[in-house]
Amino acid sequence: SSSGRRSVKTIFGDSEGMKARARQALIRPQYNVFDHYHTVGVAQKIAKHGLFETVTLAVIFANAVWLAVDTDLNGAATWIDAEPIFMIGENTFCLYFCGELTVRFLAFKEKRRCLKDTWFVFDSALVALMIIETWIITLVAWIIGGSGSPRGGGG
Repeated sequence: SSSGRRSVKTIFGDSEGMKARARQALIRPQYNVFDHYHTVGVAQKIAKHGLFETVTLAVIFANAVWLAVDTDLNGAATWIDAEPIFMIGENTFCLYFCGELTVRFLAFKEKRRCLKDTWFVFDSALVALMIIETWIITLVAWIIGGSGSPRGGGG
């Protein structure tokens, strides 16, 4: 019986220490990105405003709907050959998300701190991919295609 007790103690270790660590984790203050923003200035004021978050969520939702519409209705083989409405839509979303990320970046007191914010890093990766897809690949395709116009037509 005492050997059984010893193995239980060994498996679970110091129960009092575990309880103390659990309590510490519970009382640790919640992470709030606003704590790392400037306290004055235009960028922090915009980034902290509820309307900014609401509009951004609405744009994210609209972008999800737009992706479905683009998938169903855009029959162009390449983005360069797409109808103007699809080009306008993609550029509009790309511009908004670049602007949103820029505002949030400028709001940080210490710019390197943004690299510790998981959502900022995730959003940065998404925006980088969107820039590559919307602007860089399109520019490269246009240059390689040698077309006289960005639409890929024969000039």
